[in-house]
Amino acid sequence: MDAITLEHWWTGPDSGPFATWVADRSAADPVHCVRVTEVGRGADGRLVVHTGPVRGAPLPDALERIGQPTVGVAVTLTVPLLDLVVDAVSGAIVLGVARADDVLVDDAGATVLVDHPPDAVDLTGSGIVRTSETAGATALLHAARTVWERVDPRAPCRAVLDAAMAEAIGGGVAEARELLRVVRSTAAPRPVRWDPPRDDFDFVEPTPPPGDDVVARLRGWIVDGVPVPGGGKLPVRRVVVGLVVATGLAVAGVFAVSSP
Repeated sequence: MDAITLEHWWTGPDSGPFATWVADRSAADPVHCVRVTEVGRGADGRLVVHTGPVRGAPLPDALERIGQPTVGVAVTLTVPLLDLVVDAVSGAIVLGVARADDVLVDDAGATVLVDHPPDAVDLTGSGIVRTSETAGATALLHAARTVWERVDPRAPCRAVLDAAMAEAIGGGVAEARELLRVVRSTAAPRPVRWDPPRDDFDFVEPTPPPGDDVVARLRGWIVDGVPVPGGGKLPVRRVVVGLVVATGLAVAGVFAVSSP
């Protein structure tokens, strides 16, 4: 899996949404969203915050690698995201803005949101203007929907789950909690498989039957010669003649010994 590492240095005002995000994230120890690791002030006296590092594959790339997730794998990927949604809409955590590719999936299949604090300037950014940013909870709901849209539409849980997802995207705390309940009730979590199953039409080299290696070795000796100590090779004809002569001498010796 092609993973990336995300970390940022943010700066912003001492009051307002940025300061609220910094204070909330510094007081928490979140597992499935980025952490504040350092807080200080820059040369201009402005608040500076370091977040990360977090390593993993962006969710869209991870889904391409996984292929079609099973229901259990979809539960593994989305339950942590929906837990964050419930916490965010109920006021238990403050989320910034995010996009689908701000959700990273690590090697173990754990999802982590690398949200961006509001009203902040990224001191390590490339200057590229990000588009399609939404509030963190909304971005997480869209990310969860992206995962479930890849699950087999014939799965019995899809109809109920799709309806609950639509309600949660336009709803509040009650709808978010109901969606989380529905997802948890679909199946037990299952580990993420990074290598998708082989396609039915993939061609695989046949496994040679036992003994083919001996035939191949004899064929090689006939074409290239028989290896001898020292790195040289003797033509097969010479080896055969030598064996015949040696056998004849041995037989003659036996007759000579056994004759009166």
